[in-house]
Amino acid sequence: MTDAQARRILTVNAGSSSLKFAVHERVGEPGGRAPVTLLRGEVRDIGRQPSFHYRINAPVSGAGDDPAAETIDRQRLASHEQALRAVLDWLDGLGLPLGSLAGAGHRVVHGGSRFTAPQPITEEVIAALRACEPLAPHHMPHNIGAILALQAHAPDLPQVACFDTAFHATQPAVETHLPLPGTWFARGIRRYGFHGLNYEHVVHALPRLSGAGLPERLVVLHLGNGASACAIRAGRSIATSMGFSTIDGLLMGTRSGAIDPGVLLHLLKAEGLDVDALEDLLYNRAGLLGVSGISSDMRTLLADGSPEARLAVEMFCHRAARHVGAFLPALGGLDALVFTGGIGENAPEVRARILDALACFGIAWDADANAAGRADIARPGSAVRVWIVPANEELTIARQTFALLDGQALRSQVR
Repeated sequence: MTDAQARRILTVNAGSSSLKFAVHERVGEPGGRAPVTLLRGEVRDIGRQPSFHYRINAPVSGAGDDPAAETIDRQRLASHEQALRAVLDWLDGLGLPLGSLAGAGHRVVHGGSRFTAPQPITEEVIAALRACEPLAPHHMPHNIGAILALQAHAPDLPQVACFDTAFHATQPAVETHLPLPGTWFARGIRRYGFHGLNYEHVVHALPRLSGAGLPERLVVLHLGNGASACAIRAGRSIATSMGFSTIDGLLMGTRSGAIDPGVLLHLLKAEGLDVDALEDLLYNRAGLLGVSGISSDMRTLLADGSPEARLAVEMFCHRAARHVGAFLPALGGLDALVFTGGIGENAPEVRARILDALACFGIAWDADANAAGRADIARPGSAVRVWIVPANEELTIARQTFALLDGQALRSQVR
């Protein structure tokens, strides 16, 4: 292993229908500059019409003359397990076998009440993660599966779990408690919040993007197939739209978002749905897809023009704007609004509708800047600055993984 390879790690983000990965290299001394992303890639639509995409950002020293095939046979991408194996083979062809790396960091959607910081992966941690599977049934099995697959392939490779819930551990009790008897909170029935890895990335990235300090009172809209909003004061999460599960809050691609619990009781008792059918409805057949009856893809709905598509888009934008307004009492005002995520970054019409709905809070936005997708889309003199920050959960995972691995090394030296 070369010195450069010893400074590299793999990050893995196994979603419900995707597998994102990246290789990062540490620059300088521990705790210095942000890691450099050498390459990143994604397997999309696993289980449906899988496809492989990648981007190499910097030369990979140590790679062979013939780095790798430009694509991966779709037949090798039919499941998460197969996709990960294909990606590992592809990285091996680039001269980046797992054994040459310093470690691997994983996005883990749910850390429960126990994990509020990244953790070195041990058998005990894996057992605790399995206990969290019912809290995020569409994500945790894939997160754990990727950990086990790397463990089987490279048993000595240090692995780190980085939690989507951890960023929200700073929220006050009025946000984390549900209006239920306290005994349920003690059993973990509470609000957690998600997308924390990307919210943490925004906190790090926005000052570099703006050239100024982090705004004191910030709302971030993470808009994609999964969507949520977060109120951030002085860099700390104080409220978020997702709660106990990843189906709470904003309307999403196929997930319902917040819904009257009485509707769920009615569906169970009067409409004859069983628990499995209700779960399938809320996770897979609601949201943009359910309202429109057409698609969960915002691009498709914006281009469709039918009344059903228009209603789905309007509901998506209305609920996002309403959540921003709901955060203002807790924040005491608003200094900046950030759009991030696939829709937040790439759908100017969605941003425009949300910003129009928020004009009463002093937001003045630039139509040309918005259409062009510039980083700063507020007009001069706007009471609230408006930014577009590309999502990068992998960079947060890399930062956390390097920090934890460095800490382990320091502790071993002390002993």
